[in-house]
Amino acid sequence: GTSVLLITHDLGLAAERADTIVVMNQGEIVESGPSREILENPQHPYTQRLVAAAPSIASQRIQAKVEDRGILRESDIDAPATVKVTNLVKEYKIRQGGFRSEQFRAVDDVSFEIPRGKTLALVGESGSGKSTIAKMVLKLEAPTSGSIEVDGVNTGTLSAKDTFNLRRRMQPVFQDPYGSLDPLRSIGNLIAEPLNIHKVGDNASRRARVEELLEQVALPQELASRYPNELSGGQRQRVAIARALALKPDILVLDEAVSALDVLVQAQILQLLAELQSELGLTYLFITHDLAVVRVAADLVCVMERGKLVEQGTVDEIFAQPSQEYTRRLLDAIPGASLSLGGA
Repeated sequence: GTSVLLITHDLGLAAERADTIVVMNQGEIVESGPSREILENPQHPYTQRLVAAAPSIASQRIQAKVEDRGILRESDIDAPATVKVTNLVKEYKIRQGGFRSEQFRAVDDVSFEIPRGKTLALVGESGSGKSTIAKMVLKLEAPTSGSIEVDGVNTGTLSAKDTFNLRRRMQPVFQDPYGSLDPLRSIGNLIAEPLNIHKVGDNASRRARVEELLEQVALPQELASRYPNELSGGQRQRVAIARALALKPDILVLDEAVSALDVLVQAQILQLLAELQSELGLTYLFITHDLAVVRVAADLVCVMERGKLVEQGTVDEIFAQPSQEYTRRLLDAIPGASLSLGGA
């Protein structure tokens, strides 16, 4: 008999769990009423935008504003892989007390390929091994066995110099835009940091590149002199993306890169990523627990469970006909997945 006040930006969750919804914008209530009524027939423009942006109730891949985008043809899947992961294993020693320890297999014989210019999503619950794979792809951790190839080169055999050069081609964007930016450095310095580390250009050319990157991620030039605490979460994540693009990489590893953002900002960042992918020919490895985001952001999906890859295929195949019970449970757990709501 407990009364619950649920604060959320997830409209699917609100529709499933709440009897009444109150929609707020800039400190004011713009609409309220029975949850199904509000979501099936939103009256206020802000509510309509929220419903339209919710990935949990969206039904198709985000389209970049260019022709022939988002259609995965057989020829694309058969194209040479930019990233190829083969029989990847990662084991850790877990101490059991005293001098005893036992092996824990976090990643267990995982193989997948990402065609150039496409997005592969690694999905699964916490502890499924997906972020461990991201760290190994980025060479932040070494595999116990198996191999990772980038354009046919085994990254495990690279010298320190070649690894340094690889980092120019492959950049991360992390989950927390609040924790991944140094609060003591200006936005301009943060974006220029990879250019400084890799000694690219002089001061003038770096400043010009920062201006170009701010424009690319749709941020005003005057933010270059500001600091992270002066920016919203969505602006910070745009800065993180700009920094990742500074060295003109062709691969981005996005580890839960939109999960900390509210639904409207999340939609903007996903649209931005789709447009950058089209414009720059980027290849994305997208790590996420959110299958709703996968539906609108990825071409291919690999489903992880307890370190094993249990299912993989195109997003359309997996969502339409999942072959594994675990995948079906993940899909059924998407809040609001069964709802057909106004504006979606």
